[in-house]
Amino acid sequence: MKIKDVMTEDVQAVTVPGSRDDAIDVFKKLEVSALPVLKKDTGHLVGTVRLRDIFKNPDENQLGMLVNRKFASIFPDQSLTQAAEKMLENGVRRLYVVADEELVGIISVRDLLARVIMEEKKEIQVLECMQDRVSTLWESTPLNVALEVINLSGERALPVLDDNAELIGMIGDGDIIDVSEVKESEKKELMRGGGDADKWTWDSEDRIYITKRSLTPPEKTVEEVMVTDLIAVTKRTQVSRCAELMVENNLNQIPVMAGRKLNGIVRDEDLLEALTE
Repeated sequence: MKIKDVMTEDVQAVTVPGSRDDAIDVFKKLEVSALPVLKKDTGHLVGTVRLRDIFKNPDENQLGMLVNRKFASIFPDQSLTQAAEKMLENGVRRLYVVADEELVGIISVRDLLARVIMEEKKEIQVLECMQDRVSTLWESTPLNVALEVINLSGERALPVLDDNAELIGMIGDGDIIDVSEVKESEKKELMRGGGDADKWTWDSEDRIYITKRSLTPPEKTVEEVMVTDLIAVTKRTQVSRCAELMVENNLNQIPVMAGRKLNGIVRDEDLLEALTE
């Protein structure tokens, strides 16, 4: 089976030249963590823009300055095995499918897992591929701090612990986007005229007012926004079953539990690596 048989063809993208505001609107609408970026006049794929880059660079309004021009891509006629190898090699969860420099689709880890589940039934336990060193958040952490921790961790979502160090929820950048507001702020810049070279020139100044829009998390805590209806597995759960749960529930990671205590996290890329070895 080839990439073109599994890929998603209807892909939402943003274009350059364009503004940061354009990307914010699409991120809010689609609730995704990254978007492909196309060149407006040719439609060619030029890179990707991540939600975390939008948050990290609140003063940059030119979308072109936020684009990561290093991205992983694949051709429609390549195999699913090649797609899995490229994802694992580049540490990415999705590949852009390109033909003649044009974006024709996208394929994700979840797409591959769904296919692997149908073809492979390996007897591997979650214990063999889970991540046991996990960043966590406290339930009373302010959302703006939580967003920064999520960005620094490199993950899309993190477990939330209560005062007893027990798992009570998960929160991701998408959850914070859902409650964030697009706010406008105005910044005054001064341009001065005259100087020491001409002592007879009156000092003058022109005021330029720059308006920008930014995604601003509300003054709430993690506890108020987190997802509490969790799906969890244990160390002894079969990897194939864990993959089924991810595909069925549109998840990219699942907590590994022992009672109410968090033992670790298993991610979709961990499962992909285990199932395709």
